[in-house]
Amino acid sequence: MKFVKIILILLFVMALIAGAVWQFWLKSQVDFAKVATAFSAKQVCSCRFVAERELESCLGDFTVDVSQINFSVTSTHVDDNGRTEIEQSVTASVLGGLIKDEARFEPELGCSLVKP
Repeated sequence: MKFVKIILILLFVMALIAGAVWQFWLKSQVDFAKVATAFSAKQVCSCRFVAERELESCLGDFTVDVSQINFSVTSTHVDDNGRTEIEQSVTASVLGGLIKDEARFEPELGCSLVKP
């Protein structure tokens, strides 16, 4: 019985420590990653499809290091009944795709974020 109490107390203390780590350190890091991916996806989309610059040139515009963010530029042409539809988008992701945002280019409107 004493052994079970010790294990329960240890689990409770570990849960408190994990909650404190989440609240005071990890939560702000995850929130920052969400903002960073959304901002960088929109910026790269505008640079790539509105200004028609290369991806490497667009990444040089950032004043902070964005080497941890993975960018995926998509330019799809779909033929459907003789019509050509063009979908151009940029997806920015971190943490192996756990946090990602997509910005899509619409002709005459520019780039905007797409809700997942």
